[in-house]
Amino acid sequence: MLWFRKFAVIVTAALVMSALVTVAQASTRKGVSAFQRGKYDEAVKLLAPEADKGDPDAMYILGKIYASGSGVEKDIGKAAGYFQKAAELGHAEAQQSLGSALMLGDGIDQDMIEALKWFIISARNGNKDGGTYANNVSRFMSREMLLEARSKALIWQQEFDKAGDAKTEKPK
Repeated sequence: MLWFRKFAVIVTAALVMSALVTVAQASTRKGVSAFQRGKYDEAVKLLAPEADKGDPDAMYILGKIYASGSGVEKDIGKAAGYFQKAAELGHAEAQQSLGSALMLGDGIDQDMIEALKWFIISARNGNKDGGTYANNVSRFMSREMLLEARSKALIWQQEFDKAGDAKTEKPK
């Protein structure tokens, strides 16, 4: 009978966590939908709390909003910050956007090696634009820079994979 109580507690906890995740996902979906409809004020109101809770999709969309100044004052630094947080949580599009910001020095210090690192990671996570950017930017880098960027990308990916859970802190 004791095993049944433990099982019931575990199942109940799992259901509660699942419900909380579903509520958070619903809020993010509503925010993304508002963004797609051009309702930027509504999108920011819905997405900001989810981004604060660690939702990488919310962070990425907020980054796009602040980068373009859609419905908010344009803030490239804030956009880069959102892209970086989402990228570190494994968001492939944010990884490509962070690479672009690093490549151009938009809202963040320019760093071609870090840019290439994030383009490589983005491509490995399925973002075709990340692969295109990686190929294009690598043409203008020395062999040493390429090796360093690839090494950093590999180390980051290994640490990310080892960490496992997307909600844990990821390597930089």
